[in-house]
Amino acid sequence: MWAMSEPIAAVVVRAAELTARGLPRQAIDLLQPALVVNPLHGEAWCRLAAAYLDAGEPDPALNAAKRALVLDGDPAWAQRLTALALSELGRHAEAVVAARECVRRKPGDWRCQVVLAEVLANSPDGRREAVEVARQAAHLAPGQARAFQVLGDAALRVRDWGTAERAYRTALRLDPEAGDVRANLDTVRRKRGGAPIPPPSAEALHAAHALVWPALSRLAALLVAGGLVLLLGGMPRPTPFLGWFSGLLVVACAAVVGLVLVKARRGVRRALFRLPRHRPKVAFTATMFGLSAVILTGWTVALLLGATTMQPLVIAWLCALIGGAVVVLAGGR
Repeated sequence: MWAMSEPIAAVVVRAAELTARGLPRQAIDLLQPALVVNPLHGEAWCRLAAAYLDAGEPDPALNAAKRALVLDGDPAWAQRLTALALSELGRHAEAVVAARECVRRKPGDWRCQVVLAEVLANSPDGRREAVEVARQAAHLAPGQARAFQVLGDAALRVRDWGTAERAYRTALRLDPEAGDVRANLDTVRRKRGGAPIPPPSAEALHAAHALVWPALSRLAALLVAGGLVLLLGGMPRPTPFLGWFSGLLVVACAAVVGLVLVKARRGVRRALFRLPRHRPKVAFTATMFGLSAVILTGWTVALLLGATTMQPLVIAWLCALIGGAVVVLAGGR
């Protein structure tokens, strides 16, 4: 028995090499006679199914994958091949069922997630889900170019240019020789040039708001309290020395804003700049604090150059007071 199993194992390895070199027909010719002698070798049937798929022959690929399903071996591999063959035959509903069964058997196997994403992307009703499944595959296998290629392909089908470009760029970083990925990346860049920027998701907006609102509260405290101290310290006539304290207040405000940008992840950072369009209270408060900070900066420079007026400080403090009132009354809602 061992003498019979050793040659078939060598044949399977040789067939895998031929398929990898782009010679699936030679792999098929090698496997078929070996399987006549060893019809119970599940891995060989899987390798034959994979070779048929690479040769563009889904019918015999499906038959070989079904043979592998009932034999000992890797059932998830046979299930993946079955799903791909069914998808190639246009039997999309059956392909999705087979791929979901593969994921159910091995939920942590990124290859099962990749196959599910591929068959969902080929199904007209599953393209949105395909992006999420492919994203899960990329999360499970951050070092596998294939996972990111499938994510890019799925995103390309739903015209999510940003996700597609990021996925293809990662795939190329992992496998610089992937010419088809490079071609798809060029396509995405051409398409994206005239495509509108998609709106941020509700989750990204919520995360951005969760970062911005506490920062606005801190700015309110700094500008209102700090402005009041400067008003009291500048009476009856401000001196250039007071400008140093005013400058420290401006730097502290800039540090609060910078900390928000540092904490924000990439997707959330983009949502930060579009948050005012979706949150009117944030837009109004940020405008008031921005005016206050700009006026305060100008007054600080003027003060250091010898000016003695208090009027800009009063205007800056009133802007901060109005913005702070909105922060207090809104309460983070």
